[in-house]
Amino acid sequence: MRARVLLVAWVILCYCVLVNSRGYVDGDIVSIDGQVKVREERGLVDSRGDRGALEHVEMSDEPTAEEVVEPETKKSKKKKSPEEIEAARAKKAAEKEAKAKKQKGPKPTKKPKAPKPTKKPKSPKPTKKPKAPKATKRPKVATTAQPDSRNPSIEEEEERLLMELGWDTLIRPVVTPPTPGAEGEEPVEPDLDLMRRNKQATTTETIMYIPEEVTTVPYAGAWYEEYDYAELADKKQQEEEERARKEKAEKAERQRKEWEQEEEERLKKMSVPSEPKKCPPLGLESHRVDDDQLLASSQSHFGFSAQRGRLNMQGSGNDDDLYGGGWCPEPEENRHWFQVDAHKEVEFSGVITQGRNSENTEDFVSSYFVAFSNDSRDWTTLHDGYAEWLFYGNVDKDTPVKNDFASPVVARYIRILPQSWNGSLCLRAEILACQLPSSYRSENEVNPTDDLDFRHHNYKEMRQMMKVINEECPNITRIYNIGKSSQGLKMYAMEISDNPGEHETGEPEFRYTAGLHGNEALGRELLLLLMQFMCKEYNDDNPRVVRLVEGVRIHLVPSLNPDAYELAYEMGSEMGNWALGHWTEEGYDIFQNFPDLNSILWGAEDRGWVPRVVPNHHIPLPENALNGSLATETRALISWMQRTPFVLGANLQGGEKLVAYPFDMQRPPPSLLDGRRWRTNSEMSEETWARIQRQNEGALRETPDDAMFRWLAMSYAHSHLTMTETYRGSCHGDDVTMGQGITNRAAWKPVVGSMNDFSYLHTNCFELSLFLGCDKFPHESELPLEWENNREALLGFIEQVNRGIKGVVRDQEGNPLPNATISVEGIRHDVRTAQTGDYWRLLNPGEYRVTAKADGFTPQTRLCMVGYDAGASACSFTLPKSNWDRIKQIMAVHGNRPIRLVPKVTVAKTTTANPAMVASTTESHATLQQRERLRRLRILRLRRLRLQRLRQNGQNGLNLTPATTTTTTVATTTTTVPTTTATPETESTTSWYDSWFPGDWTTENPFDSINFDAESGPTQDYPFEYTID
Repeated sequence: MRARVLLVAWVILCYCVLVNSRGYVDGDIVSIDGQVKVREERGLVDSRGDRGALEHVEMSDEPTAEEVVEPETKKSKKKKSPEEIEAARAKKAAEKEAKAKKQKGPKPTKKPKAPKPTKKPKSPKPTKKPKAPKATKRPKVATTAQPDSRNPSIEEEEERLLMELGWDTLIRPVVTPPTPGAEGEEPVEPDLDLMRRNKQATTTETIMYIPEEVTTVPYAGAWYEEYDYAELADKKQQEEEERARKEKAEKAERQRKEWEQEEEERLKKMSVPSEPKKCPPLGLESHRVDDDQLLASSQSHFGFSAQRGRLNMQGSGNDDDLYGGGWCPEPEENRHWFQVDAHKEVEFSGVITQGRNSENTEDFVSSYFVAFSNDSRDWTTLHDGYAEWLFYGNVDKDTPVKNDFASPVVARYIRILPQSWNGSLCLRAEILACQLPSSYRSENEVNPTDDLDFRHHNYKEMRQMMKVINEECPNITRIYNIGKSSQGLKMYAMEISDNPGEHETGEPEFRYTAGLHGNEALGRELLLLLMQFMCKEYNDDNPRVVRLVEGVRIHLVPSLNPDAYELAYEMGSEMGNWALGHWTEEGYDIFQNFPDLNSILWGAEDRGWVPRVVPNHHIPLPENALNGSLATETRALISWMQRTPFVLGANLQGGEKLVAYPFDMQRPPPSLLDGRRWRTNSEMSEETWARIQRQNEGALRETPDDAMFRWLAMSYAHSHLTMTETYRGSCHGDDVTMGQGITNRAAWKPVVGSMNDFSYLHTNCFELSLFLGCDKFPHESELPLEWENNREALLGFIEQVNRGIKGVVRDQEGNPLPNATISVEGIRHDVRTAQTGDYWRLLNPGEYRVTAKADGFTPQTRLCMVGYDAGASACSFTLPKSNWDRIKQIMAVHGNRPIRLVPKVTVAKTTTANPAMVASTTESHATLQQRERLRRLRILRLRRLRLQRLRQNGQNGLNLTPATTTTTTVATTTTTVPTTTATPETESTTSWYDSWFPGDWTTENPFDSINFDAESGPTQDYPFEYTID
């Protein structure tokens, strides 16, 4: 009966526990078809909001266990039977096995020592409480609680009931969560086991299914998350710290790279500073800026006005003159400024300053401010960010100094405000400015129509340019060099002709030379542009260019002083002073380094040796002239001139804008009291004498071809677009051209030993100097404008080579006669034929009597007409042979002395003729000779009287004494005539020899001091030229 009561009570108790367990779990254990199934719901505790139970209890159902235990504590404690102990051991083994399974999964995450390095000192305390999990371990022993050993049948019934209910499966995987003190846990008393057996078993079964699900599912349950919350927080903290560390490392790496880039950029900026904007000059030096655009605070006197403040302005040499070498203000003023008006807004980018041009003083500005304005009233001084920007100026008077602005300044007016200076305050300047984009076309802006290379070329670039042109036009161009410079650089020349490399009969030779002075770069670039232009236009069948190429052999030499040009090119435009690169490396001015033939010609004219002793053309070089003080470049030029029969040429220079023609050397004024000058020279005509009297102070500046030279000069100057615009004067002073753009060099700036004079007196070439502009080394931006100004003039000057007469001198057999002399009546300058017998004589339109003479041939004279049509008039000659060769042989036998045509008496004795007949023949011949002499003396006397009257009229009544001397000479000559006729043995001279000397020599004979021996004499240096009637 007791057993039945206990069984009923046990069943009721189990049913209540089951109901309570199902209600507490809220659906975690569901019965379907009599089987118990477990369902997991995450976030169970959170959804219920039971926060208190989660703080220190790991098991979600612990409160239920406590409630169950309370009634059981009142029961009496019973001793366990052996069977119960055996079952408890089995359960413990099952618990250990479940515990081992659980530790295999989450054990790595629960190592107490792993998170220590990252944990804070107080953070691990909640996770390491040894007493917190003990509440969950009490059921561990309670699971072994069995009914009283005295009722084994009841235990069997209990086990059977549990099996029926399916609780045996819940008891098997029971595993309590491991705790730090699990191994050293104290055993639970059996009495407590008996009192709480039923409830503990239920609680244990309810709790044990959660670890089982944790072991089977990768994701931990809600209770496990709560249990490992601190460690998960530590892990999360570790991850965050690791992420922060990585981010910090990445940031540090990124900052390091940025720092390296900034350092590289900084080093680049330090090594290569930022380039300021480069602008061309505004045009003070080139005079594109007019005088009315320059203004200053004051001027010391008229010669130092603001208009003299242009870069490289040259003074007159006289400090008291009207033209000083710079702008100099009034020294008594306190505030000085130099102003430039650009006439419109521009971008000012820099200033170039220079001192005063003077031979006696060192005046220059050493520091200055720069101010800008748009209305010339409100001025803003240039600022560098801290204070007004003080620019440092010059250290000498000649070298230009450029100061660039950090950034361009847009304004119309600019002022230079000097702050300190050396000597007197004097200044020359150039302004650098860029034009702003505008729809209005500026006066200085030129759009060239020719597709050419408008830039400056150094030596290598020039050579490459010529090579490219030669490859483009190989059939009309040829490159050769005329020699080498002192530094070994070749002086290249380009020939442009339809048959390059060959002189064609009847085709004249023309030359353009440039670069005599290395710093005069405009002529160099113009010749390179001319090469490109002629090549392109010839390929395009331009009729004018084709006519020039086929009719003229053109030679272009762009650089005669390549060494000096390289020096000026390195300094650049506007930065080289007036003299840098002017001379060669040896210190020579090539243009003035030629032998002085003017003095030889004028000395011979004074003595009456022209043209018989000294010719008026092709004057021989003095002895050792080529071995003297001649530059290497000059010797190469002379050799080039001698082997090429040039007809016309021009050398391109800079620093002025005009054309200068010879003579370049000024003839010294004659002494009026010198009776030997112009004394009874039968060669002097009235026109020559009148021309001499017209000269200022008696100085002879004109050549015999002065009219032709003036025409050639005007053909270039008037074809130039701006050369005749002289209303504002020349580059450095007054206009010396009288508005024509041409001048005689001797009247302007005479020089000795010039290239022009040498070319005129030593060769057939008529050469002029073309001064192309005030700026010797213009900026690249100005080259298109300069090409447009000079293109037509360059082409038109080449066409002048066909002005005059041309022809060929041959003998009767048709062979050309080289070195034949072509003389024009009225012009005391002859030319010679080339090796092919052809010649060219530049003449203005008109009628001319032309004579051709050659050694061994009879001279021939023709009347040649020169018209106004294009092209030279043909005037050829055919000369017959003469007996002059035989006469020269006879004269050579007698030591080049006068020969005798009358035979001696001894010769008459040897003949068989009658002596009386011989005597009569001799007397008749003497009579004829005397008559001819008397007739000639009367003519000379009349001419002498006429010349005396002209001299008296020209010298304002000055008395000259040669009349008495002439009378004595005539008397002497007259007295010698009877002696010749009275004595047949006396030797007499021939009439053709008497015509060599006039019969009215006065005080001294010009040949008295000459030794006529065969070994030496003037006839060896200057061969005579005779005319046989």
